Amino acid sequence: MSLVLARIDDRLIHGQVVVGWVRQTQANCIVVANDAVAADPMQRTLLPMAVPHNIEVGIYRVREAAEKLAAGAHAARRVILLFASPMDALDFVKGGGELPELNVGGIRFGPGKEQLRKSVSLGPEEREALAELRRGGIDVFVQMVPGEPREPLSAILD
Repeated sequence: MSLVLARIDDRLIHGQVVVGWVRQTQANCIVVANDAVAADPMQRTLLPMAVPHNIEVGIYRVREAAEKLAAGAHAARRVILLFASPMDALDFVKGGGELPELNVGGIRFGPGKEQLRKSVSLGPEEREALAELRRGGIDVFVQMVPGEPREPLSAILD
């Protein structure tokens, strides 16, 4: 498997991913790693419908995604790996998954969260998960769409 993008986006599969990031990365596979979505038959049916027929879609529990990708699932594909939250990304790494870098693209505002950028709001749990990923040597950056410049998370948090 060639991991062309690992991204946190709480909307998971949507237009920015399908049109912008698939085109930019020339991906031919999208893997969603999220326990709730993997357990929801409706989401497992609807999410692949948002993707062109030539793009393979895999939907797994977070730890299952780490195991499957490490074991060679989607080996011949250019994969975009999507997480709904920083906690999912951290759980993926703790489960044996590898992430050289991580794009933070969209985390909606909510109670207890601070809006740091137009598309990124973080609460204490998200901050700690991202900090732990960074301490583990993962390059974490904010970039909503391919045309925007990458902004290191450290520039926002430190």
